[in-house]
Amino acid sequence: MLHFTIDGFQGFRSRFDHVPLIQEVLEEIPVQLGLTPVMPAFVLPYYNGVVAEDCGVSAFLFLGGGHFTLHTFSFREAYFADLVAPEPFDADRLRTVLQAVFPCETTSVQTVERTKMKDTEPDTEADFGPHLFLNIDAYQGPQSMDTLFAAFDRLPRTIGMTPIMRPYVIRDTLGDGRRVLSALTMIAESHVSLHVFPDEERAYFDIFSCRFFDRDQVVPQLKACFPGGTVHEALIARGSRYRYLRTERAEEHARSRAWLAGR
Repeated sequence: MLHFTIDGFQGFRSRFDHVPLIQEVLEEIPVQLGLTPVMPAFVLPYYNGVVAEDCGVSAFLFLGGGHFTLHTFSFREAYFADLVAPEPFDADRLRTVLQAVFPCETTSVQTVERTKMKDTEPDTEADFGPHLFLNIDAYQGPQSMDTLFAAFDRLPRTIGMTPIMRPYVIRDTLGDGRRVLSALTMIAESHVSLHVFPDEERAYFDIFSCRFFDRDQVVPQLKACFPGGTVHEALIARGSRYRYLRTERAEEHARSRAWLAGR
């Protein structure tokens, strides 16, 4: 499983708030990379949430055995995208497409094999947040659409996150005949996903969050929900130096919420 991440800062607010453009990006990425989408793109504008200034658009698309997610933050003029797939893809091409659509002053890109990920502990005072990965061998967790839906419906609140939609769960068969079950839900903090390959007794889980959490508390809860044998665990920092690179619009945002004063 190859995982691509890109974090961009100081881009164009109008693009990060452009729902039709974001929809087009999700539809175009699989075409450009020769990957197979297995659902229509899901795009969710998100405003005045847990952290009001972090409003924007969250979007995702299931690919065969993987996914592409995009989170934009228009007030902050920043975005975060992920693509994970069980087959090779052209990461340079993906970077070129995203940078053409969302040009930014500062961009950070990483492409790595999931099983080779190593910890890069986030700076809680400066970075955007943690991205936690669990690669599970001898997987014995939920393996049906109903049980995965139920697990993902409970999970965000169990680990202290804020769901902003009900889970999506799909069942698919890859070109080589492997079966796969995929689940994903958007949270106010970003997203949670799982891809289960039952024939191989293997699963790949990740949670991306703008809210820092206690790894020592969350990981045991996740392992209890998605039990297995050997678990390769990695936590990486996303949005390095976000606190300094994000755009601040405190006065403008205060004006946009002025109607609250009259409530």
